[in-house]
Amino acid sequence: MDVGGLRIQERPKPVFRLMSDRLLGIKTREEKTTFTVSAIKLTQPNSQSKTELFLFSIPAEKLLKTCSIYRRAQGDANAYQRMLSFKRLPKIAGFLGQPDSLLPTNIVLHLGPNINVREISLPKKDTSGGVINFSRADVSLVALDIPLEYASMEIIDGQHRIYAFTQTEEKIHKGYNVLVTGLQHLEDAQKRDAFIAINDNSRRMDPNLVAYLKYTTDDVACQNDPELMAIRLVVELNKKAPFNKSIRLLDTGKERITLKGFAGYDLKGLMGTRGLLRKYYVDNTAKEYGSALQMYFSTIQSEFKTEWANPNKYIIATNRGISAFLKLIKSMLRTHEGPLDHDTIKRYLAPLKKHQTWEYAKLQQNYTGSQGWKKFHKDLVANIKKDIPTFKE
Repeated sequence: MDVGGLRIQERPKPVFRLMSDRLLGIKTREEKTTFTVSAIKLTQPNSQSKTELFLFSIPAEKLLKTCSIYRRAQGDANAYQRMLSFKRLPKIAGFLGQPDSLLPTNIVLHLGPNINVREISLPKKDTSGGVINFSRADVSLVALDIPLEYASMEIIDGQHRIYAFTQTEEKIHKGYNVLVTGLQHLEDAQKRDAFIAINDNSRRMDPNLVAYLKYTTDDVACQNDPELMAIRLVVELNKKAPFNKSIRLLDTGKERITLKGFAGYDLKGLMGTRGLLRKYYVDNTAKEYGSALQMYFSTIQSEFKTEWANPNKYIIATNRGISAFLKLIKSMLRTHEGPLDHDTIKRYLAPLKKHQTWEYAKLQQNYTGSQGWKKFHKDLVANIKKDIPTFKE
């Protein structure tokens, strides 16, 4: 379908590669043409900052021809965008098509290196000849020369607002001036952090995605920050038994274990300054921690095969179960006072095979609420103490 110079597929399919395919089938007729806009340049957080922002408006049609999406699905640790939801586009397009529609919320873009910035002198007089004495002169006027080619600009925030224009009439996407905040010269990590800052407090921002965007394999960074170490461990545990892609890392899927739940308070605490994993696994590396946790959960899985394989019926392989078992490994370490091996873990789990019920329908409590996992852990400890009285909570 040809709409105002845009080539749009009748049934668009999602595309995940940056700059290699054209999202929504959009192709540009004038790949070498430059579109020039006037803009206000300022800095944040103050006038001494090196971070430059450009405020301007541009027809939606030009955004469709020039903007790319940088997705986490590419495997880059700093990629940030969620999947484009095509179901949302018609509703937004319906609003944009109204004669009095107003879209005051700005789109946030990263301006590519091929966009030229030309300084323009601030006027000293207004149109009537009156002298202008600016109280503050910490902004400047510029002209932005934007090549009309795909990926001249990259979307940090606002992908659904931009691509909803593909569902509007030609006069709408050609004539609608969209407000834009443009950033330039940012590293990928800075673009990721900008996306999180904009979206983290939004109700629609999935907490797993927020956590996954922080994933890094930088050993020094992980050793200095238990949160980063916890996220790294969970992401890597998801690649191998006993988890094998059973942890929900992004904002899609129905897995009963989530990155946010697994990498939360209990796992971070185990590797904090006073954490018992940190105390007894002295190398303090992701490899060492990962091996210990894989052995621990593999032993649990082998002792409770049926329960582990059926998270809809049994509580073990769920967020609540994982939280309780992370507390339980702390009890095991406190009791054993050293690194754990398979036989030691198996010995501590043995009483649970006799005394513990895992089926939701037979549990005395469902362990929900903010204190549920604490109660679950106490019940596990109490059942182990029935056979091993010296076991510590």
